[in-house]
Amino acid sequence: MMSGVVRVVAMAVALLVLPAVASAQFGHPLKGQWSGEAGAAGKSLRLLLDLHWDGKNVTGRINPGSETEAEIKKVTIDYSKVTSWGVQAEAEGKDASGKPVQIRIDGTLENLGAYYRVFHGTWTQGGQKMPFTLTRN
Repeated sequence: MMSGVVRVVAMAVALLVLPAVASAQFGHPLKGQWSGEAGAAGKSLRLLLDLHWDGKNVTGRINPGSETEAEIKKVTIDYSKVTSWGVQAEAEGKDASGKPVQIRIDGTLENLGAYYRVFHGTWTQGGQKMPFTLTRN
């Protein structure tokens, strides 16, 4: 009888722990490679982001179209909503002539619990604002 109780308790603990382990393997919801576009159809900018989570900060690189890659300098996240987060990121890239260009991302991260998350909002590059949509690859 005692081994049956132990078995039931062990299974209950396993069922409680497995989701936490699976969630820890996913990492931060922004972590991963993202792709999408900014701008309107016909005048869009292809975007690629590679984001990492070091346990405290989101870091990474962006490749806004044909310009050189840019390192993300700062990421601010508003965790106050359960279903979506507000995200602001800043980076400095270069234009076609090699001059520095400020990049700012103001967006919303949705589908937090899903593998294929959606990140959308306003992409500002060199003073030009455009809507963007990214999906996690």
